[in-house]
Amino acid sequence: MKDSSNINGKWNRKFLAVFYDFFRKSRYFQGSSQKYFRLTLDNVLLHLNLNQDLPFLFVAVFIGITTGYVAVVFHDAIKFLSHFFFGGIEAFGTSILIDEYWFFFMPLVPAAGGLLVGLYNVYVVKTTQPGHGLASVIKAVAQNNGIIGRNLWLHRTITSVLTIGTGGGGGREAPIAQVGAALGSSVAQMLKFSPDRTRTLLGCGAAAGLAAVFNAPLGGVMFAIEVILGDFSVRTFSPIVIAAVIGTVVSRGYLGNSPTFQVPDYSLVSNSELVFYFCLGVLAGLSAVLFIKMYYRIEEGFQTIRKKHNIPLWAMPAIGGLLSGLICMWLPGLYGYSYEAIDNAVRGTESWITMAGIYFLKPVVAGLSVGSGGSGGMFAPAMKMGAMLGGMFGNLVHYLFPAITAASGAYALVGMGALTAGIMRAPLTVILILFEVTGEYEIVLPIMFAAVTAALIARLAYSYSMETYVLEKEGVRVGYGIALSVAENISVLDVMRTNYVRFRDVTRADKIVDVFHNTPESNFLVTNEANEFVGIIRLDEMSILLKEGMFTGLIAEDIVKKEVPVLYDTSKLDEALKLFELSDYDILPVLSQKSSELLGVVRQEQAFSYYRKQMNLYGSDLDAKQSG
Repeated sequence: MKDSSNINGKWNRKFLAVFYDFFRKSRYFQGSSQKYFRLTLDNVLLHLNLNQDLPFLFVAVFIGITTGYVAVVFHDAIKFLSHFFFGGIEAFGTSILIDEYWFFFMPLVPAAGGLLVGLYNVYVVKTTQPGHGLASVIKAVAQNNGIIGRNLWLHRTITSVLTIGTGGGGGREAPIAQVGAALGSSVAQMLKFSPDRTRTLLGCGAAAGLAAVFNAPLGGVMFAIEVILGDFSVRTFSPIVIAAVIGTVVSRGYLGNSPTFQVPDYSLVSNSELVFYFCLGVLAGLSAVLFIKMYYRIEEGFQTIRKKHNIPLWAMPAIGGLLSGLICMWLPGLYGYSYEAIDNAVRGTESWITMAGIYFLKPVVAGLSVGSGGSGGMFAPAMKMGAMLGGMFGNLVHYLFPAITAASGAYALVGMGALTAGIMRAPLTVILILFEVTGEYEIVLPIMFAAVTAALIARLAYSYSMETYVLEKEGVRVGYGIALSVAENISVLDVMRTNYVRFRDVTRADKIVDVFHNTPESNFLVTNEANEFVGIIRLDEMSILLKEGMFTGLIAEDIVKKEVPVLYDTSKLDEALKLFELSDYDILPVLSQKSSELLGVVRQEQAFSYYRKQMNLYGSDLDAKQSG
């Protein structure tokens, strides 16, 4: 009893202390009640310490659950609208005389959807220019520490459902990835996470969204890492995997566990068939360039016409919707909400006329409905165009070489992945997604071969992907997960340091070992008598010498590594950042362009730290200009 009373007394004192602290702060606090509540909440979040690894994983779980449910609502809302306008409303035809003339009313549906989206953007979102989906997410990662507008997820959900549900030519995959990314960023902002954690949580949302809508957790993870973040570190990888898995589980609970596309069993008939898949990859890469150029030519045409004729911004999506509806009325497979044409192509039952029509007109319809100011993604249009290309190519080669080729459906499946890889420049993402949405392991080898070929050909033929084209127009260069537009204007001399350990090429190895024991450095630079750079001796080489006791009689020239990436006094910071990303060196020598003389070194940690500071300054200046 005594122990019990002591415990109760202890908790009573703690409660009274907390109450007194609250009373004292509220009594003497100078400010509004909203500000006091904000400060109190910040104090609670600080004590929760959610930035730590384990608590952060629980936040990732929350993002996965939330995004999964949003994806389910997103999917069902689009399904309801498309069924109502293109299926259910026809039931009223006999009473209101629409049945006979419904064919001619169909273009008005996407036009009405576009009008609603335009009015919503102008009068609710109050935007002067609708943003690009995934491009804006990548820009937020590269330039704004992963910060996205807190209400963007809701706005994008509404506009995408309206556009796609009423027959728009875009797809639902990229919008739900953007919605998830915005959700992750919003939660990170509310919890006052660090920039690194904010970017990671943004990636969690994007991965969960794509995984939920595709029923493909591996593909969602790779999409977030390869396309959005460009960061393959374990610390980033773990929460993204958790969010993608949870998002997929939630989605499967409501939408089922079956693959997105039901395909027959296919296999590689012969090894020589890889030649045809290589050819398909080349065609898909060139078609990807055609898609990108055609889409943005249409989008830029809308912008020119609007400015020239002073057309209201809210009217542009309606015009684009009407024009796309006029095309889709003759070829319903072009509608964004339907995957029927893809299913027919991978089963080998789609007609040549339909496949050819969708192949040539799909980028046009996507450009008209989304490029005019509507909402939608390019995943589904690319997959649809690629499936038609593969179906036509497969029909041809199977007709000519029936004994050594699979049916046309196999080529439709591979073409779907290859063209998407060419547009996104993300072959790993596409390979995993195609494997998961089909459940066909046997087709993975040709998909890998064609997807990598298509991405390479597309890069050689056109330097911009679907997202980087927009970013380049805005002056944002993105590569390897970093924004290069700011870094390319900074000289490496600004981050170069002259405090480093250096040896002559004739220095004895035993002397180097002595220095190794008395310095925290793990990289030793070697020069010759003229101070010209020779190479680097790294910690692993030193470890081998120490372990084997083989340094007797050796000099620096014998153990130096000469194939080392170098910078010059004319190099910019973007080159240094790319070299750090691509190599395993954490120190790079800076040489004179004229004489190859060693001037100093750039350290990885200091380079990225300096880059982040400059990006923060750039973001502050940009915000000041926009607010001004």
